[in-house]
Amino acid sequence: MQDSDFKALFQKYLDETISPEEFAQLEVFIRNNYPAQEAEALWGEALANRAYAASDATHDLDAIFSDITKRRPVRLGWIKFAAAAAIIVVVVTGGLYRFSRQSPAVKTLAVQDVAPGGNKAMLTLADGSVVTLDSTGNQVIQQGGTAVKQTGGQLTYDGGSNDDVISFNTLTTPNGGQFQVRLSDGTRVWMNAASSLRYPTTFSGHERKVEVRGEVYFEVAKDAARPFAVQAGTMKVEVLGTHFNVNAYDGLSTTLLEGAVKVSSLSRGDHVVLQPGQQAQLSDGIKVVSNPDIDKIMAWKNDLFNFEGASFKEVMQELERWYDIEVVYAGGVPDIRFGGELSRNKSLAGLIEALRDAEVHFEIKGRQLIVRK
Repeated sequence: MQDSDFKALFQKYLDETISPEEFAQLEVFIRNNYPAQEAEALWGEALANRAYAASDATHDLDAIFSDITKRRPVRLGWIKFAAAAAIIVVVVTGGLYRFSRQSPAVKTLAVQDVAPGGNKAMLTLADGSVVTLDSTGNQVIQQGGTAVKQTGGQLTYDGGSNDDVISFNTLTTPNGGQFQVRLSDGTRVWMNAASSLRYPTTFSGHERKVEVRGEVYFEVAKDAARPFAVQAGTMKVEVLGTHFNVNAYDGLSTTLLEGAVKVSSLSRGDHVVLQPGQQAQLSDGIKVVSNPDIDKIMAWKNDLFNFEGASFKEVMQELERWYDIEVVYAGGVPDIRFGGELSRNKSLAGLIEALRDAEVHFEIKGRQLIVRK
């Protein structure tokens, strides 16, 4: 079947003029291909025009997708089902919208919603005072000989002077927050939600050292005379100038995108040197992964969720951090894996609509997301 044939059959389905034979062709094509862009465009147009009405149609695409999910293998089938979320989101959503009046048992989203995370953080100054930061801020904070300029979601340190007494700042993002900072040496740092970065207002001595918690991405300014070091728990990363991601949420890992880094275990005393495209994971020892999924690792920096191969619990943990919510499981954690990418700019209701599954229902109550199997 060509794309044009698919579109024609899809339109017939919307117009309720599709024959049983044509519907069978459409079903086979959807089951085998999941044409995301075509389905998204067609459903978007249909929803905008409201050109169709609920009826006693015997052909129900929503039932097809429910049947597919019931018969899928737990892992591979759901990854296929959720990959390129557009068709699943739009077709299932459209099916629910179209047939909701004649299918009262279908669970729909609560009216309540939660906005996505954004630029917000707390800056703790050397004297212990705290400055609240958000995307609307535009200010200059003076600390001795160092000026800190906030422009929207970014802080910039002007370099200042090499004082005898080193002053430290700590930038902390809450759940639902992210922020950027340009350190005094020109190093650029992106911070994910629920993360912190402790750093001197001006680097002095023979090493540039910072401490992190959570997830942070670095583009380190080159300075051969002063190596740059990042400490996250018992992991230390040493570089001269490079791009890398540090994840210290639940475990400890460093992923190198450009340059070279030495990753050390402070508790064991061993180390490895990474090449671009490699990842070091710390547990009992240091494990080097040669081909990590860079797109998945860096998705957060690019305003995306990448759920490829992620378990249900892993996905919910990301949502808790980004939307500042609590996930409550009513009946246990579903044994499901996901795939594909979604924008982090969606509201919570919009995002969980994309994750809708025939066997899992979501409900938003305040800042709680209730999951029912």
